[in-house]
Amino acid sequence: MKESPTLRRYSMEASRQPQVFINFRGSELRHTFVYYLRTALVKNGINVFTDNMEPKGRNQKILFKRIEESKIALAIFSSRYTESSWCLEELVKMKECMDAEKLVIIPIFYIVTPYTIKKQMGDFGDKFRVLVDYVDDVTEKKWTDALKSVPLILGITYDGQSEEQLLINQIVGEVQRVIKIISQGEGDEKNKMVCTNTSTGSSFIPQNRNMVDPENQIELVGLSQRLKELKEKLDLSRKETRIVGVLGMPGIGKTTLVKRLYDEWKHNFQRHLHMVNIRQKSKEYGTHSLERMILKELLSDTYNDITEEMTYASVKDELLKKKVLLVLDDVSSKKQIQGLLGNLNWIRKGSKIVITTRDKISITQFEYTYVVPRLNITDGLKQFSFYAFEDHNCPYPGNLMDLSTKFVDYARGNPLALKILGRELLSIDKDQWPKRLDTLAQLPIPYIQDLLRASYDDLSNQQKEAFLVVAWFFGSGDEYYIRSLVDTEDPDSADDAASEVRDLAGNLLINISSGRLEMHDLMSTFAKKLCSSLSNENNYGYQMIWNHESFNAAAKNKRMRYVNQPRKKVTESEMDNVMGILLDVSEMDNNMTLDSKFFSEMCNLRYLKVYNSQCSRDCDVGCKLTFPDGLKCSMENVRYLHWLQFPLKKLSKAFNPKNLIELNLPYSKITRLWKESKEISKLKWVDLNHSSELCDISGLIGAHNIRRLNLEGCIELKTLPQGMQEMESLIYLNLGGCTRLVSLPEFKLKSLKTLILSHCKNFEQFPVISECLEALYLQGTAIKCIPTSIENLQKLILLDLKDCEVLVSLPDCLGNLRSLQELILSGCSKLEIFPELKETMKSIKILLLDGTAIKQMPMLLQCSQSQGHSVANKTLPNSLSDYYLPSSLLSLCLSGNDIESLHANVSQLYHLKWLDLKNCKKLKSVPVLPPNLKCLDAHGCDSLEEVGSPLAVLMVTGKIHCTYIFTNCSKLDQVAESNIISFTRRKSQMMSDALNRYNGGFVLESLVSTCFPGCEVPASFDHQAYGALLQTKLPRHWCDSRLTGIALCAVILFPDYQHQSNRFLVKCTCEFGTEDGPCISFSSIVGGWSEPGYEPRTIKSDHVFIGYTSWLDINKRHVEKHGNGCIPSKASLRFQVTDGASEVGNCHVLKCGFTLVYTPNDSDDISPARVVDIATRDKEDGLENATSNKLSRNDYEFSHQSNCGVTSRRDECFLSEELP
Repeated sequence: MKESPTLRRYSMEASRQPQVFINFRGSELRHTFVYYLRTALVKNGINVFTDNMEPKGRNQKILFKRIEESKIALAIFSSRYTESSWCLEELVKMKECMDAEKLVIIPIFYIVTPYTIKKQMGDFGDKFRVLVDYVDDVTEKKWTDALKSVPLILGITYDGQSEEQLLINQIVGEVQRVIKIISQGEGDEKNKMVCTNTSTGSSFIPQNRNMVDPENQIELVGLSQRLKELKEKLDLSRKETRIVGVLGMPGIGKTTLVKRLYDEWKHNFQRHLHMVNIRQKSKEYGTHSLERMILKELLSDTYNDITEEMTYASVKDELLKKKVLLVLDDVSSKKQIQGLLGNLNWIRKGSKIVITTRDKISITQFEYTYVVPRLNITDGLKQFSFYAFEDHNCPYPGNLMDLSTKFVDYARGNPLALKILGRELLSIDKDQWPKRLDTLAQLPIPYIQDLLRASYDDLSNQQKEAFLVVAWFFGSGDEYYIRSLVDTEDPDSADDAASEVRDLAGNLLINISSGRLEMHDLMSTFAKKLCSSLSNENNYGYQMIWNHESFNAAAKNKRMRYVNQPRKKVTESEMDNVMGILLDVSEMDNNMTLDSKFFSEMCNLRYLKVYNSQCSRDCDVGCKLTFPDGLKCSMENVRYLHWLQFPLKKLSKAFNPKNLIELNLPYSKITRLWKESKEISKLKWVDLNHSSELCDISGLIGAHNIRRLNLEGCIELKTLPQGMQEMESLIYLNLGGCTRLVSLPEFKLKSLKTLILSHCKNFEQFPVISECLEALYLQGTAIKCIPTSIENLQKLILLDLKDCEVLVSLPDCLGNLRSLQELILSGCSKLEIFPELKETMKSIKILLLDGTAIKQMPMLLQCSQSQGHSVANKTLPNSLSDYYLPSSLLSLCLSGNDIESLHANVSQLYHLKWLDLKNCKKLKSVPVLPPNLKCLDAHGCDSLEEVGSPLAVLMVTGKIHCTYIFTNCSKLDQVAESNIISFTRRKSQMMSDALNRYNGGFVLESLVSTCFPGCEVPASFDHQAYGALLQTKLPRHWCDSRLTGIALCAVILFPDYQHQSNRFLVKCTCEFGTEDGPCISFSSIVGGWSEPGYEPRTIKSDHVFIGYTSWLDINKRHVEKHGNGCIPSKASLRFQVTDGASEVGNCHVLKCGFTLVYTPNDSDDISPARVVDIATRDKEDGLENATSNKLSRNDYEFSHQSNCGVTSRRDECFLSEELP
């Protein structure tokens, strides 16, 4: 930027002042922050020098001369600082002058932390290590010493969360203070001239409280609610003492929250102190020094000086005189809290203490804890949009809403991450946003990485290793599973076993909830980036091979690096430090031949995973790793071995699995694991699925702690070893697809809960090998009968016998399974008789009987007394009260059977939601259905003539959306069609009333829908048209308070249609408006179906689709726009057929119609008695009315208004008969 005349005038005036030298990364900050900083310094009369003030082409020594001429130097550290050797040479010179007491250095940490600079971590450190590759050792040492010593000076840290102008104001004020001291000649103060009145190295906090932060309201999105919740924890209105721990991950807003609390409430306490950045200060000054600082502040009104001997105990009496508000920000351990607060007996009653931390364990001793929540998606978008668009109410043009949501999802509600990410995106073109989203995992945000690195560095070595392993190998999953593989102690050893994984949760680096472990995307990205930094820092304790390039380098005995730094040399001993290998073979272009002792040098290898990210099965890619001479290594420290398509016939003879916890060799060529007996007591998980040559698993005998064994698809496996009965912990055994398996040994597995024998096509006999079984899969086996001993499986929840084509019968004792919830008999084509459902089978929820030879619906009621008619003779009882009703049943599938009718008592299956009767070709009638049925699918019931009247039991409280499908039911008579239409309108009216009572509103899917063969729109639809478009005028007062919804109808033509997708929907787009234009528009689903498209659903003729949509809020919306005036209105409706994604081209809308539906004046209170009365009258009068062929409009038509105005009061009644 060009210097203005005004600035030149200020510069001339400032030339008499001591010179201030600014050391900074020019290409990063020259035209932004440094420009504004220099302008502010000059305007305040301060003589400033920056390198651009020298003519181009001058030697760097001239800059050293300017440093020597200066009295003050500002060292501005930023993420790109170490890209420049000039910056570092200047820093070395500044340090020399400072050591000679000729210069005062004020460090400014610009969106980096002092810790990052001292340790050369993150991007800052990566760039430094690249630079030092090109210099000699002497220069490297000088640079390193300068970077370590200058950050030790107390400086100003800016984290990017507040206005830069406030930072500039603070720097100007500090420089003026130092100049004043220099001018006064106070030489003994020079070493103290380093920001002693600033925030002491913490996040930047403005000194001027009257200064307004224009971002304040936005960057503290959600703060008010969090502040309210924290105040409730502190119970500020009461006089009791409270200590509250505030817990949250880095960047979540802990510091901002407690600072706001402190600023609001400090005036209510006679003594108060807010101490920030305790974690860092404790490292630099020690806990004892911080304790003295606390005492000095709290007793500033009593003691002028705090001596070394003073403690809380020695001044206890004085402290107890006044209440205190004490905020300790960013503590790191229980020990630190103990050192800062002592035994707490010096705290006066009514005091409040707030402690923020990211370590949960630190504050477990306190009764009250507040966990700062993440921003929800709405607040997250506000936070992000303010910085990305400079407007929290941004309308998100184009696809930016979707992109913004993805960025917010990546940040997972972390306010600081959203802010920094938003600022970064603001500086780049919007077209580059998708690319940046894709690169976030590889190029994370540097400042966030630095914050997380500080948390990582506080961990123990075991915890650090656990963190990296979780990030690289697991990410998320079952807590017990991950703890077993990662913790140094087995979680089964004791309830209070030491756990590095739980320690990570305590430090908020992962989250554990309800037995599931999750790692935040930010943490995962940080951990993966961290491996590169650790390698570059020569920290080989955590070496990780994670791509094919580094694996190839290892195979060639070259250095394993994650960035290209060819000048460094390393020894072969680095192989000793390899902790984990993660190799994705899909990234490899060619096969690789490995030496038999390749892994032998990796004596600390604990995790090995060879996988294919593109395909987890036996695809064409193959393993791509070969061992011509076999594999000769013990791998004795390996805990986790996952190798897709393992290329050898067996593991090495030298292989020592004594520490192995999981063995995962899917799609391998292995024939047996090992011949010799080996120590495998730690083994818990084994997966050898689809190892097609595996024929012997005797090597697993002795794995007493094994929990899961997957042998699916091991087609050469004929039997299991008898010794498996020693697997006392085995809870899951998968033998699915073991086609040569005929039977199981006579043994008992006392812990087994899941047994899978699906598609073992030669398996004929099933012995009950565990009475703890909860799930038994026998699908596609050759079983002819189920043993009566199955009665012992009283914990069995699921029994799958699908496609057991030779199964002839089921034992009667099957009905005694008290816990059975799901019974699948689909495709058992020889099964003719289903056993009685007994009262003991009280848990059954799903019963699938499709494709069986059953000719009569199973008896759903069982006689509980000896009296009554015989159930064995399939006769109905005199009284339903004498019979058990399986009211738990949710789904009943009878499709493809030869049943002719359903039992009348099916209507009393209160919880039944799904009834599948598809392709029951002999079914002639359907009785009254249960009240809570969501779907009846009677597609292809060619013989169906009659349905119940009403179709289903009506309930006033019913609110469940429901659909009734009668496609290809070509023999439905007129009475049946009338009953279907009549029921639809009654059901929809009651549901509309229920929604109204429960504050419902506009619903985009039909409350009730149906479809059946036909080519005419029912006469009750007073607005009709040919084709897919219906346009009409509406009466002037159509939108009154009694409007409850709209009934829609479409006749669909199906020429040679076979439905092969899983969805078929008839959709209507509606516009209701005035002559001036549309005022209300929406799309609604009229009807259709959704199902797995395994078999085409052929539709043979035209069909009528009817749907009712509640529209309870339309009146309000209409009145808001037009008031209650007499306004001409019009309607436009367009119908279409879709599969949920696109229009179905070979189906056409032949006719369409709609009618507005109103609540009758006398139906405001529909009692259950009235509903029963309606149902009863329907049964008595339905047939008589239909056969007379003189159906009243009110018997089957919707109530409506004609184009001429309101119809008669009788026609307004939505129910088919007028209610008494």
